[in-house]
Amino acid sequence: MLQEQIQELIQFYPGLSETNQSKFGVTVSGLLAFEASFGGHEISDVFGVEMFIPHEFPDAHPVVWEAGSRISKDFTHVNIDGSFCLAVPLDINEVLSDDPSLLGFVDKLLVPYLYSYCHWEKFKEMPFGERSHGAKGYLEYYLDLFGSKDKFSVLRGVAALLTNGYSPHEKCACGSGKKTLRCHPFESKKIVKSPFKRQMIYEVERILDSLST
Repeated sequence: MLQEQIQELIQFYPGLSETNQSKFGVTVSGLLAFEASFGGHEISDVFGVEMFIPHEFPDAHPVVWEAGSRISKDFTHVNIDGSFCLAVPLDINEVLSDDPSLLGFVDKLLVPYLYSYCHWEKFKEMPFGERSHGAKGYLEYYLDLFGSKDKFSVLRGVAALLTNGYSPHEKCACGSGKKTLRCHPFESKKIVKSPFKRQMIYEVERILDSLST
């Protein structure tokens, strides 16, 4: 199944090719040419990329690096290991839930990321709005998700959901004091159903530690 998706990807993006395969996943590398537009700004460009695709895809998402030196060091949406910070895990999970294909991952996450970089490079602003990078971006996401400004309640509530699962009669993570069932059941279930719980728990603990110091 994964090999079929890789062949479909290479058919649409012929500059890419499979370059390595291991017991953990498949690496696809090469030139990714794209055309995209937003707000009247049409951009076409080419980037060298290296993408590691886990065998568990779409339950585990690909990781993408630049194969070259096109992206400026001033661009902050790059992870410590040099991989692209495409979105927080829940956003990635939502995209893959709607379209669990490798081509969908590239078209709906990677190409918009590269378009955003080109737009930032040219106009010094992000085209789709900008969430902070790293732990701060995770915090902003959870606060927006629950419509709350109570950082500690939201983070502790998210940690409980990730660890204990969905409990409809427990207090909602937003800090309202209401039962989850009567407050944010959809948002809570969205967190519980994420396949990226390990990464999310790590980020929540890191944010809580930073707020406590």
